[in-house]
Amino acid sequence: MLYTAYADDLALGEALAQAGVEGGCALLTSPAAYRVAKVQASECRTPTGAVDLDPVFEARVFTSQVELRWVESGRRAVVLAEQEHLLPSAFPGRLEPMRAVTTLPAHYLVWGKDAAPAAGWVTLRSRQVGTLALPMAGVAAERVRLVAREYVVADEEHGNAYVAEERLVGFEPYAVEGPA
Repeated sequence: MLYTAYADDLALGEALAQAGVEGGCALLTSPAAYRVAKVQASECRTPTGAVDLDPVFEARVFTSQVELRWVESGRRAVVLAEQEHLLPSAFPGRLEPMRAVTTLPAHYLVWGKDAAPAAGWVTLRSRQVGTLALPMAGVAAERVRLVAREYVVADEEHGNAYVAEERLVGFEPYAVEGPA
């Protein structure tokens, strides 16, 4: 089961404080930059300090158990979780729970190779995207991939199965398989 709660007219900082994502990873999109940050005390922080949340127009913030999605348009915040008790009570809206017939792991290789480890962070560098710091405490990794969980549901009328939703769950080290 995948449970969903939502709230409207919330600033991103308010959504972070209420969603239960402390210690999680934030993917923040603004007109001038794309940032990856760690949630600490309802703030998003990079190795260089706090991120100004005012220009952010979209955010996906996740822990291994919950994901917060926020969009500036309507200031809507949505939380997804497999356990209903993890949904924030401050989010009054509820969607019908999604019953998945199965879940599938999904992985996305992050551009770059580890170049400069820092306490609690892995810094990846590539020609394509430059430098990207990811919050990964106590991990040494040459390559990193984003881990997600896909929820497969069956169409009630025809029985066709499809991926209806995806929830981000974390980053993990990745070793290239086969010849390099």
